[in-house]
Amino acid sequence: MKKIVLLLAAISLAGIAPAALKPGDSLTPYTIKNVETGKEYCQVCAYGSKTAKIVAFGNLNDEAFWADLKKLQALQTGQNKLGVFAQILDSKDTAAIKAAAAKNGITFPVVVAAEKDWDEAYNVKGVSRTIYYAQKNRIAWTSVGLNDKATGELEASVKRDLAS
Repeated sequence: MKKIVLLLAAISLAGIAPAALKPGDSLTPYTIKNVETGKEYCQVCAYGSKTAKIVAFGNLNDEAFWADLKKLQALQTGQNKLGVFAQILDSKDTAAIKAAAAKNGITFPVVVAAEKDWDEAYNVKGVSRTIYYAQKNRIAWTSVGLNDKATGELEASVKRDLAS
């Protein structure tokens, strides 16, 4: 019985686990498909010229994920050195994804993975609201979700890094 309780506790904590990549880890290239344009491209390559990058992973019907994306949209506005994109984890329905992005005012690319094994390097493992911030293709900050504290930390990091 004790083992079952411990197993259930471990499973329940998995949903609030921190992002799997840690500061210092590298962004690994993989191919994504932009749902707005239909183009497939290497995400690291496409954002290579950007000083800093934010990638957010989430589920299509997760309202908290879309709320996070709205915060990222506000952060990206007017920042031409910052590349942001969001990857939908649980759907390839481009019409539904485009509609959700439009409904939430998201103008940066919303994508789906074009490769099956992309998560071997990113270790998102289906956790909606995983967010990675990278400078020079190295992870500088991670979070699962953007509460007020996390939003403040990310904004401060982005402003500091883009000013230098």
